[in-house]
Amino acid sequence: MKFGAWFHPQDDLSLEDQFRTAHACGIRSVRSYSIDYSERAARVISELGMNLYAGMHVDAEELIRDWRSQVRLDELERIHRLGVELDAICVGNELRQYGDDPERKRFSARVAYGLANVLRTYRGWLDERGLKTPLTYAMEGIVFDRNGTFLEHVWPVVDACDIVSINLYPMGASAWHAPDQFEESRLFLQDARPRRNRMLAYEVQLRAVLESLEDLGKKVVLSETGFPSAQRVDTDERGLLRPITDSPGYERAMEEMLGIIDRANTDYGSIIRTVYFYEWRDNPYHSKITNEEHSPIHCAFGLCDRSGKPKFDIAGLLAKFRG
Repeated sequence: MKFGAWFHPQDDLSLEDQFRTAHACGIRSVRSYSIDYSERAARVISELGMNLYAGMHVDAEELIRDWRSQVRLDELERIHRLGVELDAICVGNELRQYGDDPERKRFSARVAYGLANVLRTYRGWLDERGLKTPLTYAMEGIVFDRNGTFLEHVWPVVDACDIVSINLYPMGASAWHAPDQFEESRLFLQDARPRRNRMLAYEVQLRAVLESLEDLGKKVVLSETGFPSAQRVDTDERGLLRPITDSPGYERAMEEMLGIIDRANTDYGSIIRTVYFYEWRDNPYHSKITNEEHSPIHCAFGLCDRSGKPKFDIAGLLAKFRG
C-alpha cells in the first residue's frame, strides 16, 4: 500500500516544510480539496516526487438544482497542467443534502444522480483527449445502509468512478458528536475492550466495502482514515483547542488499525491503492469544531502536533505496511 495525508495551511508552518517532513516519514501522496490548493502545492510535490490526489469542489445544493452548474472543465484542464503525477481526481467530498447537521445530512438520490452525471461528463472529456487519469468521489458512511452495504441509489456513482474512495474511520456517532467526545477518545487509546470493539466494527465495514467492489474490478482508496490522539483537551492563550495527546496509546492503536487494513487488503488481492490519513497535523481551525456538528474532537487527528512534530515514529510504522 501507499500512504498519503491531508495537510492544512491555516497558520505559519509552510506546506513545503510539512511536505518535506511527511516525505521523510513515508508519506507519498498529498490530498487536495481544491484547484487553488493544488496549484499552490504543485511545485514542492513535484520536487519531492510525491503524487497528488487532486480535489475538485462540488456544491451539493447547486448540484441538486442543476448538475451542469458543477461541471468545470477549465479546472479539469488546469489540474492536468500542474506537472505532477496524479493518483486520481476526486470530484467532491462527503456531499450532503441538508448540510452538516448530524440528524439531517443525507447522501440523497438527487445528489447521487447529479454527481454521476458530472463524473460521466468529466470521463468523456478525458477520454476524448486520451487522458487516463482515474476519477473518483470521496464517500462517507451515509452512503451505507444499516447492514453496511451501499444504498441502492449510490450505485450509479460507484459505477461512474474509476476507483472508489471511502472516508472510513473506527469511530461511531458518539465518538464524533457526543458531549464526551474526548472521553471516548481516551477510552479508545487506553482501554483494550472499547478499542477492540471499535476496531472490529471498522474491519467488518471495510471488508463489506471490499467484498462489494471486488467483482467490479475497481481499486479502492481509503480517502480519509484515522482517529484522534487526545485523552483530553485544554485551550491555548488565544482560546484555540489544544489536545493533550497519549502518544504511546495513539501509536499502538494506529498500528492495530493499519494491521486490519493490511490484512483485508491481502485477502482481497491488494485492492486498496492508497490510504490517506486525516490528517497530517492537529488542526484547531477545523470548521466542524464550531459549526452545527459541534465536533471539537476534529482538532486532534494529526499524525503530528500543531507544530509539525510527529507524535510517534511514523516512518518506522509505515515501513511495516508499505507495499
